[in-house]
Amino acid sequence: MISVMLGILLLLLVVLVGFSVGRRLGYQDGVEHGRAMAAIDLREQCLREGTCPICDRR
Repeated sequence: MISVMLGILLLLLVVLVGFSVGRRLGYQDGVEHGRAMAAIDLREQCLREGTCPICDRR
C-alpha cells in the first residue's frame, strides 16, 4: 500500500517538474519570437509609410 502511494507521489512530482520546465522553455521561446517580430514589424512600417518610426522623418 505504501509503495503504491509512493509511486503515485513520484509520478505526480515528475509530471509537475516536466510541466514547469516545459512552461519555462515555451515562455522563453515566445519572448525571443516576439523580439524578432517586433524588429520585422518596425521595418515593415518604415517601408510602408516611408517614414522613420523613431523620428518620423521622410
